[in-house]
Amino acid sequence: MVKSIKNMKKFIYTIAAASLMFTGCVKDEIYVPPTPEASEILLNELMSKDPVTDVDWIELYNAGDADVDISGYLLNDKADPTGGFSIPDGTIITAKGYYLVDQTESGIAISSGGEDVSLGAKDGTLLDYIFCEASNGDGTTFGRETDGADTWVNGMIATPGASNGHAEVLVPIVTLDFPVAPAAGDAVDVKISYVTTETVVEARVYYALGDTPAYVKDNKIKGEEQADFTQTGVTIPMKSVVDDSNLSVAGELVSFYVRIALESGLEYYYDKDGNSILDDGIDSAASDAFKADPTQWNTYKAISGGVSAPELTIGFSATPTKGYEALNLVYSAEINIVEARVYFGYGDTPEYVKSNKIKGEDEDSFTQTDVSINMANIDVVDADDNVIGNTSDGNKISFYVRIALENGTEYYYDKDGNVIVDDEANTGDPADAVDADAFKADPSKWSTFTAKDAVTVSKFEFPATPSATGDINVVAEYVSSEDIIEARIYYTNSSVNAYVKGNKIKGEEDDSFTQTGVTINMAGYDVEDDAGTVVGTTNDGGATISFYLRIATATSEYYFGKDGALLAVDDSPADGATDTSDAFKADTSLWQTYTVQ
Repeated sequence: MVKSIKNMKKFIYTIAAASLMFTGCVKDEIYVPPTPEASEILLNELMSKDPVTDVDWIELYNAGDADVDISGYLLNDKADPTGGFSIPDGTIITAKGYYLVDQTESGIAISSGGEDVSLGAKDGTLLDYIFCEASNGDGTTFGRETDGADTWVNGMIATPGASNGHAEVLVPIVTLDFPVAPAAGDAVDVKISYVTTETVVEARVYYALGDTPAYVKDNKIKGEEQADFTQTGVTIPMKSVVDDSNLSVAGELVSFYVRIALESGLEYYYDKDGNSILDDGIDSAASDAFKADPTQWNTYKAISGGVSAPELTIGFSATPTKGYEALNLVYSAEINIVEARVYFGYGDTPEYVKSNKIKGEDEDSFTQTDVSINMANIDVVDADDNVIGNTSDGNKISFYVRIALENGTEYYYDKDGNVIVDDEANTGDPADAVDADAFKADPSKWSTFTAKDAVTVSKFEFPATPSATGDINVVAEYVSSEDIIEARIYYTNSSVNAYVKGNKIKGEEDDSFTQTGVTINMAGYDVEDDAGTVVGTTNDGGATISFYLRIATATSEYYFGKDGALLAVDDSPADGATDTSDAFKADTSLWQTYTVQ
């Protein structure tokens, strides 16, 4: 862990400037870091290149005694906050409280090699500034040693949205590392890391077994008796006090929590989310409630033979319609899926660029069984972050799916359904990522699609008020890059006012049908309801008829409604994941209409 004093950089440059004054003329202007205005709102902790979440973040701290509205305050990865991320309206940071924003929202990526970070008022006035030192790449952060203090530390245990520590606060900051799904029979180690300003005298694990676990005082493992116990951490082998066997029986749930005791006599219990519960020896109600509620504890369950690769089926069209590109991922896994991402490349010579991805786990449709991913109209960038194309511009798009499980293992799927495993996150061995790296570097193994133009309709004409006794000719003219196999009209009347599959006229069976147009006479057709009962005809006097045109190719169906506009696309005939037709068919207000006189 490396400490640095805020404005030390300024001090060094000042010395350099003074030295030059004595040694001769100054050829180059010396850099002097900016001087912020006095502010109770301060930069407090910075995450650069988080190896776990892959998301940078910035934490602010309110050192004052009053809440502050920070709407419109600016954050930037430059010394000048002007033009940076504007904090959303209505954002209040409470007294002695925190505000956290990550890269996903702010767009600020802090260079792993070190970079300026600034905070500004709405008008751009500089309120705080620091040079964020190079990331250690181990999940630690660069932050103030204690909240709001001048001393900054590189290599802090990350505490997003929580205290970096106060001299008067002795709460240990605890992190755990353990396998959530070990192979049955394998040893299970719980690695506990902690930081505190007081001496740790106990670091214990308490555990329970089965689907209805309960606290038993003797079911504990004393970390302070382990050979590797230190004031910063300990690794505890999970063993049963009954038979000394590893707690990794296939299919058996193990629930556990950590208790840290300090020399002062204070005890802290930690739930599965890392929250601490204090037992000060006087009031133990909170810790007793915690011990009685194992749903708040950490858990793992051993799996016979270890965790298998998730099964994955990808639904997509190799020729989707431009603007309707989509994937449907259906999967199953023995433990929780935390990521289901798509990475993509562009053109005939695609390449892997980390930022060309869609996080399926961020989609509203994401579940533990499937997710729908919209790939339409997304810019594709090169390694220098220059936009080189768009997923809907008609060029070939290459892509692959990566699924990550809660145990840290990642799985990559090639175009033939083969699985490539990356277990580096668990083992720490770069060799366990070699196959995945080779796969990412070889887009010839990825799946591909090339979007096509939709069918266009240049004419969709019909009489708005036809006679009950005459023809009702609908004239359609269209253009398609594929052969048209159907040009149908579906209709209903005002008494039914709903889509009924049988109410259709097959234009492709008409003598006038060609690859460029068709004329369909709608007069004389029965109108049926959902039960198949005839409730009228398409030329009943006074009837209002609603209808739409559906044109189909071998790969897609196109639905044209009011004003001849394309209002729905179904790419499922070619295994595509896009089908917006059901909503269109259910809303007859989007259809064309005529009223018989």
